[in-house]
Amino acid sequence: MSTAFPAALRTATPDDARGIGTCHLACWRETYTGLLSPAFFARRDESRFAANWRRVLEDPHGQTVVVADVDGAVVGFAAAISPSRDDPPVRPLELTTIYLRAAAHGGGLGQALLGSVLGDRPASLWVAEQNPRAIAFYRRNGFAPDGARTELDGEWAGVAEIRLVR
Repeated sequence: MSTAFPAALRTATPDDARGIGTCHLACWRETYTGLLSPAFFARRDESRFAANWRRVLEDPHGQTVVVADVDGAVVGFAAAISPSRDDPPVRPLELTTIYLRAAAHGGGLGQALLGSVLGDRPASLWVAEQNPRAIAFYRRNGFAPDGARTELDGEWAGVAEIRLVR
């Protein structure tokens, strides 16, 4: 991210739901185009993402959500939950989501988001096996595959996820 556009990191509130929804869908398009069909994206809209995020932010159930804001626009966000959703949990904390608009890659903002929700605590996460950029980012932050892998189905067919832990 250019130093001309400094970002503010802050805890998300329900008022951020729309901005997170817009960012989330845009990041999915940037990340998963080529892995998922155009029809997959055609069935998605920002309002549905925003509604889902509003529900999470109004009743977080142990989830911490942080946004990266540039001039009033959400350009990234991260969420972690405790306890982990894995059964049984392999770590007490799980990174459930981290996305950053491609235009903001490479400036340390992803690192700041990760640090804001996890710090240096032990955690687990699931990542698309076909996302080498994300896997490299997590490896730089001490995460390694633990051997768990799942093939997604339905609209996500063809995408596999691997679990990383630290």
